[in-house]
Order: sequence, then C-alpha cells, then structure tokens
Amino acid sequence: MFDTRDLGPVPGENYTADTRNYPWHRPPEIDTYDGTVDYVIDRMRDEQTAEIVYSLMEIGRPLTNIVAGLMMQGIGRGKFQIDMAVLAAGPVYRYLQMLADSSNIKYEDGLNKKRIPITATTLKMVMGIIDDEEAPEEPVEAATAPVGGLMGSPSPEETTEAPADVQAAMLGMTDEEEEV
Repeated sequence: MFDTRDLGPVPGENYTADTRNYPWHRPPEIDTYDGTVDYVIDRMRDEQTAEIVYSLMEIGRPLTNIVAGLMMQGIGRGKFQIDMAVLAAGPVYRYLQMLADSSNIKYEDGLNKKRIPITATTLKMVMGIIDDEEAPEEPVEAATAPVGGLMGSPSPEETTEAPADVQAAMLGMTDEEEEV
C-alpha cells in the first residue's frame, strides 16, 4: 500500500473545482472609475480604517504601501478589478497626501527619487562578496539608447517637411478625383 497524500494534486483537478467561491473570480461589485475612487475614500473615512491609515503614516510607512494595501483589500473582497485599482491608485495617493498635510503628519511618499542603480558590483557589496575597498569609486552609468534607427525618433537633421500640395493630398483636400 502506498500513501496518496504525498502525490500532490490530481492532474486536471483545477477544471473540476468551483472557482466562484473566491470574490475575485466573480464580476466586481464596482465597475466604474469614479465608483472605485469613491469606495476607497469612503473606506478611509471609516473610523477603524482611518486609525490604521493615520497610524501607518505616523510611523513612517510610505504612502505607496498604504495605497497598495487599500487596493489589494478591495480586490480581495471582489469590490473592483485589478486594472481599476491601478487607475484609482493615483487619486487615492493624492487624497492620502492631503490628509497627511491637513493633519501636519510628516509622511514618506514611497517614490524612489534617489534610487541607487542596481549593478553587479552593488549586489556583490550587499551580499558581502567584495568589500567597500575593492569597489570602484564612481558607479558606472547606464548606456544611452541610440537615436534614430527603424523604430527610433529621427534626428533633427533627418526630418524634412513635405511640400504644401503633398500635405493637402495626404489630408484629402485636393480637387482631383482618382479614376477607378
């Protein structure tokens, strides 16, 4: 006799499972942008949620993390879809900024303005493979993208303006009619 518990899921088992038991597998309750923003802002006006949001801002949690948490909560409850959460994240972030400013809370915005580029050398330093003494003095700058090419924008020298009669023909403003 062998133990079937060690075999893992049966192939095709996911096709027989009822996926409607998860809220995010059903159609969302809110399907408009304005409705999504209003729902999240109304949730922040709830006393318990407001306490959590203000506490998180006071202890220095980035606003981006707070917004992500609020959005994930709405998605997990089946209130709105992921794409709507992405669209509504900006206004919710701005609302949190205004709340923090009006309450004189110094907040961390969560935007990486002074981001350190990740290179092989910085990873080795973090992992302890090389010491600071062996590291180069200045970080290597990333290569710049070439100008021009098939999909690139043309350089100013390559741009030319079509004559007025050609432009008019492109816009369909000519008196000539094509013979069929």
